[in-house]
Amino acid sequence: MTSRPLALAGAAVVALTLATLPLLANAYIVSFVFALLVAFVIAQSWDWVNGLMGYLNLGHYAFYGIGGYTFCMLLVAGAPLPICFAGTVVSVAIAAALLSAPIFRLKGDYFAFATLTIVPLCELLASNLSGLTGGSEGITLPPNYVLNPAYYLMLILTLATFVTTLALMRSRFGYAMRAVRNDEQVAQVSGVRLFPIKIATLMLSGVFAGLAGAIQAWQFSFIDPYTMFNMGVALIPIAAALLGGSGLLLGPLVGVALLTSLQQVLLIKLNMLQGTIYGLVIVLIGRFIPGGLLRWRTIANSAALGWLSRESHFEVPALRGGARSDALPLRADPIDASRKILECRDVTMAFGGNIAVRKASLEIRQGEIVGLVGPNGSGKTTLFNLISGVLHPKSGTILVDGKDISQFRPDEIAGLGIGRTYQIPRPFGELTVRECIAVGRTFGRARAPLKQSMLEAETFARFVGLDDCLEKRADQLSLQQKKVLEIARALAGEPKLLLVDEVASGLSTVEIAKFVEHIREIRDRYGVTVIWVEHIFSALASVVDRLIVLDSGSVIADAPLAEAMHDENVLATYLGHANPEVP
Repeated sequence: MTSRPLALAGAAVVALTLATLPLLANAYIVSFVFALLVAFVIAQSWDWVNGLMGYLNLGHYAFYGIGGYTFCMLLVAGAPLPICFAGTVVSVAIAAALLSAPIFRLKGDYFAFATLTIVPLCELLASNLSGLTGGSEGITLPPNYVLNPAYYLMLILTLATFVTTLALMRSRFGYAMRAVRNDEQVAQVSGVRLFPIKIATLMLSGVFAGLAGAIQAWQFSFIDPYTMFNMGVALIPIAAALLGGSGLLLGPLVGVALLTSLQQVLLIKLNMLQGTIYGLVIVLIGRFIPGGLLRWRTIANSAALGWLSRESHFEVPALRGGARSDALPLRADPIDASRKILECRDVTMAFGGNIAVRKASLEIRQGEIVGLVGPNGSGKTTLFNLISGVLHPKSGTILVDGKDISQFRPDEIAGLGIGRTYQIPRPFGELTVRECIAVGRTFGRARAPLKQSMLEAETFARFVGLDDCLEKRADQLSLQQKKVLEIARALAGEPKLLLVDEVASGLSTVEIAKFVEHIREIRDRYGVTVIWVEHIFSALASVVDRLIVLDSGSVIADAPLAEAMHDENVLATYLGHANPEVP
């Protein structure tokens, strides 16, 4: 049997065993497995925010408590079960949406510490809002034995959680999450709109945790603030996902199985030290196995267990019988040399007292290949950041096809057809070459379906010489391979204007000549306008139509190549006193 049928057969056996468990086992075993399923749902839904999107949410357990309280309040008020669960979904989704606005303004450690306060705050509110929550006396449900129906509901929720994880790892939305995890700024420049992705992820994550809280509260028959917002218990799903391997398909499941078993021992032997031991697990994993147990080299290289460590990447079946085409799947825009594709009017950008760009004015017409040069610190990269929306000018106007984009977001500008690369390459390191290119094609101006983007990525990779690296992770490439990968990713978005930042440095003479031919081809064949920042002047001189020279943030020359090279200001500030030969 191949691995996929074997995995499906194993999953079917596990599902059948879990489904028949209440019929075969005693109440203790059913309760233990029920608790394990609850922990898995909470851990896996937490990992959508951390493992897929890269945000360490220490307040995730609050959604569990909010869901439990909502369900119990509605049930006590006489609402039928479907309404109780529907109300749980609505209340948790609203809570997640309200929290998103302030907390996603923070990043890294600040985000983690901000979310750490949410669970204690909810416990305090539940204790004091006694009119709604019953305060410290809690809420008592009608005394019914609901272990078996609660177990089956939790089993359904567990299967839905696992299926949702699979869908996220293979969907357009999931790749947006993974792009955000790898590099938020580059994700935006590639066309990903950040806030809707973040808020939707937190809402989805919260709803699943809230439903788990509702089902377990139903099974408990009694809840109080300490039960539903226990900070010690809140660490369990985080520790479990980190222990197993955050971001891996089976990481949270393995971690939950180990940690839930450990929890049963601690409840009997070391009840007072639970929180301490969970915290110690997190510290030890971070120190010695930062990727979790499933990324531990011994397991990853194991013939028997290595499949557990396999990362999820998009699999493209081999195409048979199709003729290979080297033509890029780009729309060929007819070139209108009179059309101003980009116009900057008195653009100024300052960082405190340092003026990086000073009243810069320039025009770029369709079909041009323009060289942008100047000494280090002259404002070239800052100007690229302004054009691509990473920065907004303090004053002045930036127009694309006559539309003022000065205050546009980077994803909006990418949608208008502005693509760019970075001087220091910034690929999505945890994705494959194919996936990196497909992100640009899926979210840029092209807006192609994900599967189509994955297939077409091969042509872009072949164009830049990476066709033999398609399934290799981007962080395993050499520096020069990462540079040309950025070109492929930017081109995949179908830009009208391509901003190329320092690609030729480090390339051999033959490689530079090949890259220059690529620049000519995308202009002549597809109508892509190019602005190229480069310190290797011979590379620029062999292809550019015009040269724009910056010095101290100001445009000191804007002329055809031969004319610019005879300008005294250009000679003094950039080219030196010798007048180089013009090819």
